[in-house]
Amino acid sequence: MKAWQIEKTFGLENLNLVDLPAPKLNPGQILVKMTAASLNYRDLVTVAGAYGKTVKTPLIPCSDGAGYVVECGPNTNRFEVGARVCPIFFPDWTDGPARPSVIPQALGGAYDGTLREYMVVSENACVPIPDYLSDLEAASLPCAAVTAWSALFEQSALSSSDCVVIQGTGGVALFALLFAKAAGAQVLITSSSDKKLERAKELGADYTVNYYDHPVWRQEVKKVWSEGADHIIELGGAQTLEQSIRATRIGGHISLIGVLTGANTSSIPLPMILMRNIRIQGVTVGSKTAFERMTAFMEKHNIKPVIDQTFNFKEVPSAFKYLESGQHFGKVCVEF
Repeated sequence: MKAWQIEKTFGLENLNLVDLPAPKLNPGQILVKMTAASLNYRDLVTVAGAYGKTVKTPLIPCSDGAGYVVECGPNTNRFEVGARVCPIFFPDWTDGPARPSVIPQALGGAYDGTLREYMVVSENACVPIPDYLSDLEAASLPCAAVTAWSALFEQSALSSSDCVVIQGTGGVALFALLFAKAAGAQVLITSSSDKKLERAKELGADYTVNYYDHPVWRQEVKKVWSEGADHIIELGGAQTLEQSIRATRIGGHISLIGVLTGANTSSIPLPMILMRNIRIQGVTVGSKTAFERMTAFMEKHNIKPVIDQTFNFKEVPSAFKYLESGQHFGKVCVEF
């Protein structure tokens, strides 16, 4: 089978299309013919070799993908041949809270990922694809969508009376926007692009802020909601966390998801976190059952992923370069 693999040395220039032996099934496993994949910022970091010590070469990158079952091994009963499925981000995280035994054992990191023609996975490490979604749309769900869902509904309890600030217009951000609006919440979204902000309004954003025009964007949040936001989807990291804290209401919640502006900061206003009773929650994707709850919610509200651009399987390096450019609005996908 064909697969994209980093054989020895990390770096996008070392990501090559290779021929690998066809995988074999063990009891409890299914063979999935992959039809689509999607890229996340995390995949850029992984390919660059900067994701951590658990990631070794050779490696097939990417956590997100979709396909259909072509063979079922012994002792399997969840899926039939032909069923459309998504492998989950953490193959060992079935249910409940995060535990040391399931993190950081992730696809495209500790385990080989989705950029290959065939995958052998445990039948318990897949979820069925809702009929109303295409394979390409489903391929965008395992990391970005589940992360946004976990932030809003698994690790907090978003209500229709809440107001939410979302940073940026990448995959997690737009899923958070779609989920929050489906729940009836008000949403303010930030970006450096007026064009992207206009598109966010078309998806339901109530308020928008261009952080180039308003670098102290927390002030714009307070103009809309004088007491601050109930919930902030924090995707920036070092250069945005302080503003998020100052833009959050007393008793509010910050979902710390991304580190797009850097991983370290020395300007966290600790007294404000304490005195305002703010909860900061790290979010790393979610369990299989969280994924299933999310797809049920999506189907109920007919939520469609926002796909920016799709590349052919042979164009994977170009897809990575496009994601790295930051031009995208929503998901960057690969069609096999």
